[in-house]
Amino acid sequence: NFPAIKDILIDGMERRIQRPKNPKTQRRCYSGKKKAHTRENTVIASFERKILLLSPTKNGKLHDKKQLDKEGTMKNIPQSVTSWMDKGFQGIQKTLTNGNAVMMPKKKPRGRDLTEEQKAENAVISGIRMRVEHTIGGIKRYGCMSQVYRNKNGIDDKFTLVCAGLWNFHLKCA
Repeated sequence: NFPAIKDILIDGMERRIQRPKNPKTQRRCYSGKKKAHTRENTVIASFERKILLLSPTKNGKLHDKKQLDKEGTMKNIPQSVTSWMDKGFQGIQKTLTNGNAVMMPKKKPRGRDLTEEQKAENAVISGIRMRVEHTIGGIKRYGCMSQVYRNKNGIDDKFTLVCAGLWNFHLKCA
């Protein structure tokens, strides 16, 4: 869909919801990462901070990598495109079958430190990845995305898509 894109930035976006009354639903929505009940999406953005793809909203317990695997998004990305991700997608290289290039910070080995070269590489990768964080911040600048969501769980997808569209429109007009 985007032939000019050579690099994509991928990250997970969580937003808080009101604590569900049903104990089963509570367990599915509780995110250990945020220590709150959340719903989440995967955001794929370009270097220009434009949102290229927004995944359907899922419960907060689902891990970033697992959500990306279930959607099958990475199968549709051509080999010529480099994916920039954070450590939340650790192990995605093993599941890729089409040979995509993945740029991800190196994880510190147990009991040892990273070398200065690895630290410098991590700093460069993190600096480039900041653009997707800015994109998520652009989506969350709208009140319905930054406040605790208190409605039923089918409508929040629409709010997310509208806010993403408004962010892309803002970038187009700026």
